[in-house]
Amino acid sequence: MKEVVNGIYETNKMKVEIRENIVSKTFKKVGNYSKRYTREKTSLQRLSESSLFPKLVSFDDKTNNIKMSRIPGSQPESLSENQIDLLRQMVKSMHDAGVARHAIPIRDLLSSNDKELGMVDFERVTLKRFSFSPIWLIAKKVSNYHLCRLMKEHQSHLLSESEQIFLEKINKIRNTLQKIKHIKSKLKSLFS
Repeated sequence: MKEVVNGIYETNKMKVEIRENIVSKTFKKVGNYSKRYTREKTSLQRLSESSLFPKLVSFDDKTNNIKMSRIPGSQPESLSENQIDLLRQMVKSMHDAGVARHAIPIRDLLSSNDKELGMVDFERVTLKRFSFSPIWLIAKKVSNYHLCRLMKEHQSHLLSESEQIFLEKINKIRNTLQKIKHIKSKLKSLFS
């Protein structure tokens, strides 16, 4: 993983400048940059009512730049019971606002202490177009899966029985798909 140097984090896809109160994120014109930029901007607009996420300060569609408030803290090494409660609130707030994350890696969570938690990086999300969209309903399940996965990893006793069953069910499906993916890769290499 790349490091932040002098307040700047840069990859081949983006440049992030971290200042005292503002974070500036510029999407480089590589791959599907426009889609990632639009998803992040729209997510921040939809999540503006919650204190758990950065506030959108400004955006520039010509330069694909987003300026947002900075969430204090750093990546937590583990999540406390309080932080798991906050994470549950985050996922509910996101879904209520029509935003479902494709993953919730701990690197996208920030905290100053074990009673606070914030979330950043919304370029890989599904945005709700209408309530009963099959894509939206699946995306919500994916977000809930990642919530449960983090809960199991950091505070497994907080998982309800139904959450445990859900997590086991999805893990079985993922394991099966991984095996199929491995077989597909082997077959592809044989015919290349």
